[in-house]
Amino acid sequence: MKIGNLTLFKFLKVIVGLRLVDPIEVYYVIDKNLFYPIISKSGCSTVKRDLIRLYNPGFISKFPEIHQVDPAIETQEKIIRRYFYSLKKYHAFCKGKRMCIVIRNPYERAYSCYLDIKKGKNIMYEDPSGLTNLFKFKREIAFEKFIRKIIKTPDRLSDRHFRSQNFYAKKEARNVISEFNVVLLESYNKSISLANKLNANNKKIPLEVLEELKGNEKFNKRFRQDIQLYNSYQ
Repeated sequence: MKIGNLTLFKFLKVIVGLRLVDPIEVYYVIDKNLFYPIISKSGCSTVKRDLIRLYNPGFISKFPEIHQVDPAIETQEKIIRRYFYSLKKYHAFCKGKRMCIVIRNPYERAYSCYLDIKKGKNIMYEDPSGLTNLFKFKREIAFEKFIRKIIKTPDRLSDRHFRSQNFYAKKEARNVISEFNVVLLESYNKSISLANKLNANNKKIPLEVLEELKGNEKFNKRFRQDIQLYNSYQ
């Protein structure tokens, strides 16, 4: 028996918190002992491409094909990709390594995720879990309902496109890494022209939507650590 793409056993592990519904993906730059958690809706496509270009300057890819690329093949194993369905295994991987995360304004990130749903660019829970019909983030969803749903969904059950960014750098990970670096997406993007960004939404968050989210106490509580982390590096 399967629930979406998951066996019943794996689905039950997700429900009780022993397995993530979406795995943590990292790009590990071996000779620098440095890894980047790949954070969806925080420039992930562009970050992947640019890391590969460190060792393969002529590398070209587009969205969504970039997410099917094996960096080990493109960089002669200078960069490897790892997936973790278990936080315990992810934290074990982190030990002794350097971490760099590229993070985005949490309000803009949530709005961008919503736009992608409306445009059909990203279907929540489609891959790899196949649980789209269970979580019901349909294309016609209203923004207010979308926000209510992501507020109520804990990180372990969240699709990677709205899972909190701090999830990848909680104290269990930061206590065992050797170095922690944070890059704000807008700073990362300053050196990149719009034509060279992958999967970029040209539409900025409307001021009224931004103010609505800033005034939403439940949203601010749900993504409190993201907001604090982002503000501390501005």
